[in-house]
Amino acid sequence: MTKYFSVLFFLVLIFQSNKLFAQDAELKKNIRRPKVGLVLSGGGAKGYAYIGLLKVLHEVNMPIDYIGGSSIGAIVGGMYAIGYHPNTIEKIIRNEDWDKIITNKLDRKYLALEERHFGEKHIFNMQIDDYKIGIGSSLLGSLNVDLMLNRFFSSVYYITDFNELDTPFLCIGTDLITGKAVVLNSGSLARAARASMAIPGYFPSIYYQGHHFIDGGVVNNYPAEQVKDLGANIIIGGDVQSKQITDIEELGSIAKVLDHIIGYQRIEANEKGKELTNTYIRFEMDYNMMDFTEFDSIIALGERVSMLYYDELKALADSLNAIEYSEPKELNSTPLDSIEIDIVELVGDESLQKKIARGYFDEKKGNAKTISEIEESIKYLSGTKSFSNVYYELCKEQDTNKLKVYYGDIGQGSLGIGLNYNDDYNGNILINATFRNLWNTRAKFFADLTIGTSPRLHALYIINNGIKPGIGVELDMFSFGYSTYDGNRKVNNWDFDNLKTAIFMPMTYENNKIFKLGFQYHYFRFLQDVGNKDSLVDVNDVFEHLGEAFVSIDIDSRDEAYFATDGSQFEMKGKYVFPFADYSSDNNLNMYLHLKYRSNFKLAKNFVFKPSIYGGISHQKSDSLHNQMYALGGQNQMNYMENIVPFTGLRFIEEFGRYAGVARAHFQYEFYKDFYATAMSDVGVIGTEWKQLIDNKILFGYGLKLSYESFIGPIELSMMGSNKNNGMTLFLNIGYYL
Repeated sequence: MTKYFSVLFFLVLIFQSNKLFAQDAELKKNIRRPKVGLVLSGGGAKGYAYIGLLKVLHEVNMPIDYIGGSSIGAIVGGMYAIGYHPNTIEKIIRNEDWDKIITNKLDRKYLALEERHFGEKHIFNMQIDDYKIGIGSSLLGSLNVDLMLNRFFSSVYYITDFNELDTPFLCIGTDLITGKAVVLNSGSLARAARASMAIPGYFPSIYYQGHHFIDGGVVNNYPAEQVKDLGANIIIGGDVQSKQITDIEELGSIAKVLDHIIGYQRIEANEKGKELTNTYIRFEMDYNMMDFTEFDSIIALGERVSMLYYDELKALADSLNAIEYSEPKELNSTPLDSIEIDIVELVGDESLQKKIARGYFDEKKGNAKTISEIEESIKYLSGTKSFSNVYYELCKEQDTNKLKVYYGDIGQGSLGIGLNYNDDYNGNILINATFRNLWNTRAKFFADLTIGTSPRLHALYIINNGIKPGIGVELDMFSFGYSTYDGNRKVNNWDFDNLKTAIFMPMTYENNKIFKLGFQYHYFRFLQDVGNKDSLVDVNDVFEHLGEAFVSIDIDSRDEAYFATDGSQFEMKGKYVFPFADYSSDNNLNMYLHLKYRSNFKLAKNFVFKPSIYGGISHQKSDSLHNQMYALGGQNQMNYMENIVPFTGLRFIEEFGRYAGVARAHFQYEFYKDFYATAMSDVGVIGTEWKQLIDNKILFGYGLKLSYESFIGPIELSMMGSNKNNGMTLFLNIGYYL
């Protein structure tokens, strides 16, 4: 009996054990691991540190279910949310030209030649709108930032609900009007990230989804509460915000002051967010929010700090995966290379849209476009300077890929200020007025007023129709002085006055090439201060007024106006000149032709070879056409007259002739950021007759130029010598050449 009872007890025990095991399996089946949210604060360039945090999270196989961020946290967090590997994010960050992005610098090739000629001399510009002058709402524009974000998030252009991304995502923007935080979780991810990082004072606000947005970090720079509301049970937070400053001495820069002011309203959100955070990782650093070029150091710092939390994060990840294992995400997202565009929609002023914007975009359906090609078109459109806030969006509507191009009204114009001192033209101040889109056309008007020892008024009205003929009207009035020498002895002082009016037909191609055909009236006057038998002419006052039919070709592909490292410049101009005064019957054939060419060849990273040549022929029947002669000397790179040619080691306008040829070999080396040393050597010939080019002594000049690229323009000191003059001479330039 006892035997049977024992067997029965054993069977009951097995039955109960199986039942318990079944219940435990069912219980485990119904258990779900807690959801993990990742929160990344704003902090400008300091957010590069998040790359290190993402690497650690990926290495420990931390399941991330939701991501939220502000400002830079929105950008880095958004890239991780759509499937970028941390290593890919790092590579992209390192490959960006952050100097160009932050300064919003547009490559010269995208600017029309007239825009370069009048626009590369200013220290700063002020906008003219509604007949009022203003400095604008931000220090920087955002074209390059907009293009960068569109490229980063191009692979998910068709997703408008951020919950449908690989990892659900949100970011924060601040309504500029109400000052309230707005959760951005739908629409264009690129525009949402842009709205979240519109740092006040640096970048302009943007209009998006019915709001004018500035940086989300102004009010909520650590959106842990919003990520919690998505369903996160556990919060991992990365924070690169500056600590709260209590000592005025710590506010030692504009960036620190601005960051401190922006942070006034976000304290409450920060405190609440920290309370909700389970693993809080703060990245302390001495960098400020605009140190975008310091990515190497900040990324390395981020990796070091994140590794301090490796064990804690690994333990959390293992415990979560023990409850419910999460396969590591592939994270193989990359920016789109190309896309097939079905519709191009231009969103802006209708009349100008037809006349200008349509010329930059191919509206054929099913037209394959690379992202680079779209960016090129946007840059060329922006380079017309006819529009403000140019940007684009890719979207998908009813299985149709659409490219939306947005642009705003540029306003009436701008006012620019420049200044310069150099030993050729002495000290001068420039005031520029520029007006575009005149009378609702492509017409532009530029006016440079130079005030100082060498005054000038240079104005241009132009309608540039691209390859189709346009029209231009130009006025150029100036006055400057120079001296003539016999060896080291000053022989004479001269004042030169000039008036030129021209009408011409321009045709341009790719913004780098312009052909002109036109006619100009030219009046000029030489006034001699000291009469001397050794001077150029033996009269005290010479004046002429001429008619000139001309044709010219200008090509400029240089990457920089002053310290170019690539590209070339070519200019050729021919004129038929006839005097209005009745000098003699022999004056009916006066031909003028000159050619300039200079190029730039990068020999090493900071070492550039800069060869150039100049040739000029002035075939005259009369000795009276003094302003048609060529003059060598000085170091001013942008002279008032096209036939004044700088020459190392010669004084300003030291050599005259009707025939001239010059060859240069300059070597530019950037030995420290924005500091340059240039070795110069020039060889030339000049004469009033052909045979003098052979008989005259060959001129040779040599020198060394030290330069600094400052915010007011190049500051240059040249030390030079030549076989024409004894000893060494100095040349000083401060500011943009006027």
